[in-house]
Amino acid sequence: MIPAHYNHPSIYIWGILNECASKTEYGKECYTKQLSLIKELDQTRPHSFASCKFKTDICFGLPDVVSYNIYPKWYHDTPVGEYLDDLYQWVQKETEGRGKPFLITEIGAGGIYGYRNPYHSKWTEEYQARTLEDQVRSVLEYQDCCGVYIWQFCDIRISEEWFGTRPRTMNNKGIVDEYRRRKLAYDVVKKIFEEYGDYME
Repeated sequence: MIPAHYNHPSIYIWGILNECASKTEYGKECYTKQLSLIKELDQTRPHSFASCKFKTDICFGLPDVVSYNIYPKWYHDTPVGEYLDDLYQWVQKETEGRGKPFLITEIGAGGIYGYRNPYHSKWTEEYQARTLEDQVRSVLEYQDCCGVYIWQFCDIRISEEWFGTRPRTMNNKGIVDEYRRRKLAYDVVKKIFEEYGDYME
Protein backbone atom coordinates (compact mmCIF):
# COMPACT_ATOMS: atom_id res chain seq x y z
CA MET A 1 0.00 0.00 0.00
CA ILE A 2 2.73 2.47 0.86
CA PRO A 3 4.74 2.13 -2.39
CA ALA A 4 1.51 2.21 -4.39
CA HIS A 5 0.22 5.41 -2.76
CA TYR A 6 3.47 7.12 -1.83
CA ASN A 7 2.82 10.14 -4.07
CA HIS A 8 -0.88 10.52 -3.28
CA PRO A 9 -1.40 14.16 -2.21
CA SER A 10 -4.20 13.38 0.27
CA ILE A 11 -2.14 11.07 2.47
CA TYR A 12 -0.57 12.95 5.34
CA ILE A 13 -0.20 10.12 7.87
CA TRP A 14 0.05 6.33 7.81
CA GLY A 15 -2.15 4.44 10.27
CA ILE A 16 -2.27 0.76 11.21
CA LEU A 17 -4.12 -1.72 13.40
CA ASN A 18 -7.33 0.02 14.44
CA GLU A 19 -8.26 -0.82 18.05
CA CYS A 20 -5.91 -3.79 18.32
CA ALA A 21 -3.98 -5.31 21.24
CA SER A 22 -1.96 -2.23 22.18
CA LYS A 23 -2.34 -2.95 25.89
CA THR A 24 -0.41 -6.24 25.63
CA GLU A 25 3.26 -7.08 25.21
CA TYR A 26 2.45 -9.24 22.19
CA GLY A 27 0.59 -6.34 20.65
CA LYS A 28 3.54 -4.07 21.32
CA GLU A 29 5.81 -6.44 19.38
CA CYS A 30 3.42 -6.33 16.41
CA TYR A 31 3.15 -2.53 16.49
CA THR A 32 6.93 -2.19 16.74
CA LYS A 33 7.55 -4.34 13.67
CA GLN A 34 4.89 -2.68 11.53
CA LEU A 35 5.68 0.91 12.49
CA SER A 36 9.37 0.25 11.84
CA LEU A 37 8.52 -1.11 8.39
CA ILE A 38 6.41 1.96 7.61
CA LYS A 39 9.30 4.23 8.59
CA GLU A 40 11.62 2.32 6.26
CA LEU A 41 9.18 2.71 3.37
CA ASP A 42 8.33 6.38 3.94
CA GLN A 43 10.39 8.73 6.09
CA THR A 44 8.44 11.82 4.99
CA ARG A 45 5.13 11.14 6.73
CA PRO A 46 4.29 10.49 10.39
CA HIS A 47 2.68 7.23 11.49
CA SER A 48 0.13 6.27 14.09
CA PHE A 49 -2.46 3.73 15.22
CA ALA A 50 -5.93 4.27 16.66
CA SER A 51 -6.33 3.10 20.24
CA CYS A 52 -9.51 2.46 22.20
CA LYS A 53 -7.71 1.23 25.32
CA PHE A 54 -8.75 3.70 28.01
CA LYS A 55 -5.71 4.30 30.24
CA THR A 56 -4.22 0.86 29.52
CA ASP A 57 -2.36 1.39 26.23
CA ILE A 58 1.38 0.67 26.48
CA CYS A 59 2.42 1.49 22.91
CA PHE A 60 2.41 5.29 22.70
CA GLY A 61 6.19 5.44 22.67
CA LEU A 62 6.13 3.92 19.18
CA PRO A 63 4.05 6.20 16.87
CA ASP A 64 4.69 9.81 15.91
CA VAL A 65 1.07 10.77 16.69
CA VAL A 66 -1.18 9.59 19.55
CA SER A 67 -4.61 8.70 18.16
CA TYR A 68 -7.69 7.76 20.18
CA ASN A 69 -11.17 6.50 19.31
CA ILE A 70 -13.60 7.78 21.96
CA TYR A 71 -17.39 7.72 22.34
CA PRO A 72 -18.41 9.86 25.33
CA LYS A 73 -22.19 10.31 25.60
CA TRP A 74 -22.68 7.16 23.56
CA TYR A 75 -21.04 4.19 25.28
CA HIS A 76 -20.82 6.02 28.62
CA ASP A 77 -22.32 9.18 30.13
CA THR A 78 -19.17 11.12 31.03
CA PRO A 79 -19.32 14.72 29.71
CA VAL A 80 -17.24 15.01 26.55
CA GLY A 81 -14.85 17.75 27.70
CA GLU A 82 -14.21 15.99 31.00
CA TYR A 83 -13.57 12.64 29.31
CA LEU A 84 -11.25 14.18 26.72
CA ASP A 85 -9.22 16.14 29.25
CA ASP A 86 -8.91 13.15 31.58
CA LEU A 87 -7.60 11.01 28.73
CA TYR A 88 -5.23 13.67 27.40
CA GLN A 89 -3.78 14.37 30.84
CA TRP A 90 -3.18 10.65 31.37
CA VAL A 91 -1.33 10.44 28.04
CA GLN A 92 0.85 13.41 29.05
CA LYS A 93 1.59 12.30 32.60
CA GLU A 94 1.62 8.50 32.46
CA THR A 95 2.70 7.42 28.97
CA GLU A 96 5.50 7.75 26.43
CA GLY A 97 3.05 9.66 24.24
CA ARG A 98 3.64 12.89 26.14
CA GLY A 99 4.38 15.86 23.93
CA LYS A 100 3.25 14.15 20.74
CA PRO A 101 0.43 15.46 18.52
CA PHE A 102 -2.93 14.15 19.76
CA LEU A 103 -5.81 13.19 17.44
CA ILE A 104 -9.34 11.92 18.00
CA THR A 105 -9.65 9.37 15.21
CA GLU A 106 -13.20 8.20 15.93
CA ILE A 107 -16.10 9.91 17.64
CA GLY A 108 -19.82 9.52 17.08
CA ALA A 109 -23.21 8.18 18.04
CA GLY A 110 -25.80 5.93 16.45
CA GLY A 111 -29.03 7.11 14.88
CA ILE A 112 -31.58 5.23 12.79
CA TYR A 113 -32.80 7.09 9.74
CA GLY A 114 -36.42 8.19 10.21
CA TYR A 115 -36.57 7.25 13.90
CA ARG A 116 -37.56 10.39 15.78
CA ASN A 117 -39.50 11.04 18.97
CA PRO A 118 -40.19 13.92 21.36
CA TYR A 119 -38.05 12.28 24.07
CA HIS A 120 -34.90 12.32 21.91
CA SER A 121 -34.13 8.83 23.16
CA LYS A 122 -31.11 6.78 22.21
CA TRP A 123 -30.99 5.69 18.54
CA THR A 124 -33.19 8.62 17.44
CA GLU A 125 -31.91 11.08 14.89
CA GLU A 126 -32.33 13.81 17.52
CA TYR A 127 -30.12 12.03 20.05
CA GLN A 128 -27.45 11.36 17.45
CA ALA A 129 -27.44 14.98 16.26
CA ARG A 130 -27.27 16.42 19.77
CA THR A 131 -24.54 14.01 20.84
CA LEU A 132 -22.41 14.60 17.74
CA GLU A 133 -22.70 18.35 18.17
CA ASP A 134 -21.52 18.11 21.78
CA GLN A 135 -18.69 15.73 20.84
CA VAL A 136 -17.37 17.62 17.82
CA ARG A 137 -17.57 21.07 19.43
CA SER A 138 -15.83 19.83 22.57
CA VAL A 139 -12.97 18.27 20.60
CA LEU A 140 -12.53 21.26 18.29
CA GLU A 141 -12.46 23.61 21.27
CA TYR A 142 -9.87 21.52 23.12
CA GLN A 143 -6.63 23.37 22.41
CA ASP A 144 -4.35 20.34 22.79
CA CYS A 145 -6.22 18.23 20.24
CA CYS A 146 -4.96 18.47 16.64
CA GLY A 147 -8.08 17.20 14.89
CA VAL A 148 -11.09 14.91 14.84
CA TYR A 149 -12.56 12.24 12.56
CA ILE A 150 -16.26 11.48 12.78
CA TRP A 151 -17.28 7.85 12.71
CA GLN A 152 -18.84 7.63 10.20
CA PHE A 153 -20.14 8.96 6.88
CA CYS A 154 -22.73 6.26 6.15
CA ASP A 155 -24.36 3.31 7.89
CA ILE A 156 -22.74 -0.04 7.09
CA ARG A 157 -23.28 -3.74 7.61
CA ILE A 158 -21.43 -5.30 10.50
CA SER A 159 -19.77 -8.62 11.16
CA GLU A 160 -21.64 -11.56 12.64
CA GLU A 161 -20.54 -11.16 16.26
CA TRP A 162 -22.35 -7.79 16.46
CA PHE A 163 -25.68 -8.91 14.91
CA GLY A 164 -27.50 -9.29 18.23
CA THR A 165 -26.54 -5.92 19.70
CA ARG A 166 -26.89 -3.46 16.79
CA PRO A 167 -30.28 -2.45 15.39
CA ARG A 168 -30.87 -3.50 11.77
CA THR A 169 -27.64 -5.55 11.98
CA MET A 170 -25.89 -2.30 10.99
CA ASN A 171 -23.42 0.15 12.43
CA ASN A 172 -25.86 3.07 12.49
CA LYS A 173 -23.36 5.83 13.30
CA GLY A 174 -23.45 7.30 9.79
CA ILE A 175 -24.58 10.89 9.34
CA VAL A 176 -26.35 9.45 6.29
CA ASP A 177 -27.87 5.99 6.01
CA GLU A 178 -26.78 3.26 3.61
CA TYR A 179 -28.84 4.89 0.84
CA ARG A 180 -27.14 8.25 1.51
CA ARG A 181 -30.30 9.79 2.97
CA ARG A 182 -29.31 12.59 5.33
CA LYS A 183 -30.01 12.26 9.03
CA LEU A 184 -30.38 15.31 11.28
CA ALA A 185 -26.71 14.88 12.25
CA TYR A 186 -25.61 15.64 8.69
CA ASP A 187 -26.69 19.28 8.83
CA VAL A 188 -25.39 19.67 12.38
CA VAL A 189 -21.92 18.49 11.38
CA LYS A 190 -21.97 20.59 8.21
CA LYS A 191 -22.90 23.71 10.19
CA ILE A 192 -20.10 23.18 12.73
CA PHE A 193 -17.40 22.82 10.09
CA GLU A 194 -18.73 25.73 8.05
CA GLU A 195 -18.32 27.92 11.14
CA TYR A 196 -14.59 27.32 10.98
CA GLY A 197 -14.38 28.81 7.49
CA ASP A 198 -11.42 28.47 5.19
CA TYR A 199 -8.48 26.81 6.95
CA MET A 200 -6.17 29.16 5.03
CA GLU A 201 -7.58 32.24 6.80
